[in-house]
Amino acid sequence: MISLGALLLLAPFVFSPVAAQQGAINSQDCVQNYDANVDYFPSKIHVDDAALFKVHYEKNYKVVTVVSTVPPVSTKDYILTQCGTPVPDASKFANGSVFVSVPVTNAATIATTPIAFIEMLGRRNTLKLADTENLVSSPCVQYGLENNQVIGLEDKNLTLRAEQFASVDVVFSSYGAEKGTENKTVITSEVLDPGPLNRAEWLEFYSTFFNLEESAQNLTATINNNYNCFKKSAIAQTTKPVIAWTSYIAPSAYNKNTASWTISPAPYKQILSTDAGATFFNGTSTATPATFEDSAAFLETIKPVDIIIDETMSGAAMSDFLTNYNLTADADFKFLKNKAVYRQDGLVNPNDGREWFGSAVVQNDAVLQDVIRAVHPQILPADVPYNWIRNIAKNEAKQVLTAANCTAKDASTPVVDRALVCSNMKVSQPSAASKSVMAGTLSAILGLLAAAMAL
Repeated sequence: MISLGALLLLAPFVFSPVAAQQGAINSQDCVQNYDANVDYFPSKIHVDDAALFKVHYEKNYKVVTVVSTVPPVSTKDYILTQCGTPVPDASKFANGSVFVSVPVTNAATIATTPIAFIEMLGRRNTLKLADTENLVSSPCVQYGLENNQVIGLEDKNLTLRAEQFASVDVVFSSYGAEKGTENKTVITSEVLDPGPLNRAEWLEFYSTFFNLEESAQNLTATINNNYNCFKKSAIAQTTKPVIAWTSYIAPSAYNKNTASWTISPAPYKQILSTDAGATFFNGTSTATPATFEDSAAFLETIKPVDIIIDETMSGAAMSDFLTNYNLTADADFKFLKNKAVYRQDGLVNPNDGREWFGSAVVQNDAVLQDVIRAVHPQILPADVPYNWIRNIAKNEAKQVLTAANCTAKDASTPVVDRALVCSNMKVSQPSAASKSVMAGTLSAILGLLAAAMAL
């Protein structure tokens, strides 16, 4: 047990990742007296799992390279210079390289995914602008939007939108740069990195913009250790239920008014499934999704499947699933008899904006916990709460996140991982929900304390 007194002693590290980062060189402050011989980045990341970014350090700047796998495959460099020190000569880098002064203090995002990484680093206070704000599921960013701490980007008045972009130092995007923002837009690839732990390591990518490398490495290590602990328990199970990630695409002008059904072969879903102790089913031997325009052929293909994770964007109830898949409730399918039909919309905002595209991209230990709950629930504590993946066959409800759910209104408070601490896990113990909260808090404390003790 950790005493209240001990928790209070740890508070500076829990609530301020910066404190754990400071040493002889305080990388959170702009340099007042530049010395070319000083290494201004004493804490450096070492990329272990992520495949789509890398970092190279010089004494007063770092080069962060992002790989885009969207054809044609390309790379882009972001030159991050410690504020108060000279910006390196642009001629040393490829055309189109983006130069950013760090640590970043004013940021915008035109995608929802970066929010989760920024919040886990305790840097929500730097987030000034957010696009597609009606899809933001983070309770505390919703709170920020309601209280003008975060401003929604203007959609109609393009002049005002340009003025808003001019007020920030960096724009995080998952797909491209808007005209006029090319010199400050950082295009990320975390959702394309092919494995769960690959995605989690993008915490370290984001940390480079805030000079929080050591804190990020400790958080990533905590997620990795927790993930691997869950994996060890799950893959030890003798039964390997067959799981498929499927979706229904309704007829529309975009598909010649032809309905279709797909089975996903995505590598990260395959890894999550096998690490949860399941047999991954993709209906194809290629990296291309198995797509069917014939409902009967699709249903025949998924006959061996024990568990379905339905990724259809519309239709939240079991009745919708049955309609979309041309099924009846008594049809002869294992996943129906098993009452094992799940969706990724367990956590949503009031507009049905899914947190699956937010914290689930980084908190992969908690995602694996969710998948294990679907595959081998017996190895988890009794009545463990679900996060993103809910069972619609058992009428589990969506959990709607609003600003009222923000428990850390201080914008410099890191968001805590939703996962149980696997090493503390005791099967079939009561009060799992309360243990989840305490375990997640302890996980964050230990991760951030390790950074402080390393100084």
